[in-house]
Amino acid sequence: MSKERIVLRNAFVRDTTADQIENRQVEFVISSEAVDSYRTVFKIDGWNLTDYTRNPIVCYQHRANSDDPDNIIGTSTVRVENGELIGTVTFEDAETNPKAEKIFRKVQSGTLKMASIGAKIEKARFGNEENGEDKEVLYFTEQRLMEWSIVSIGSNPDAHKRNAQTVAELRTELQPEDVTSFDENKRSLREAELLVNN
Repeated sequence: MSKERIVLRNAFVRDTTADQIENRQVEFVISSEAVDSYRTVFKIDGWNLTDYTRNPIVCYQHRANSDDPDNIIGTSTVRVENGELIGTVTFEDAETNPKAEKIFRKVQSGTLKMASIGAKIEKARFGNEENGEDKEVLYFTEQRLMEWSIVSIGSNPDAHKRNAQTVAELRTELQPEDVTSFDENKRSLREAELLVNN
């Protein structure tokens, strides 16, 4: 049985308006083209949001497959804006989901401020110096957003945190001369968890 490669990337909450608070909504920057500390980039024009818009869930700590349905804390809309992928979560109400209420309050109080995406990588390549890219940077050029989550650990765009072993595995699979895509077998070798904080 094959598993598809999942990549996770952390991001941060944006300022929230009074109308959004009343409607239980919060905006997050969930991805950008910043080079992270493990030398990878998610290209903004590579995002495929089709799967996500069919099932636009927001989870707590990436627990989408948990037997606790309250780990799905809301739904969201996503859009590209000024070179960033923005997610606006609408939290479930307290009666439906007490956990969603608690997470919403923690976000409002500033205790929780991070988000993290779960994406399936379709294509990746090393940078092309002729295009002004660093040849040592791994660029994810086509990826599908599957979910995003409110998470407890994260940092700013200049201090990313990732699973170094998984990044090393991705780099091994893609040799510098291989600037095409993952083939279906390589792409589905194993789930990759990369935590990149924005």
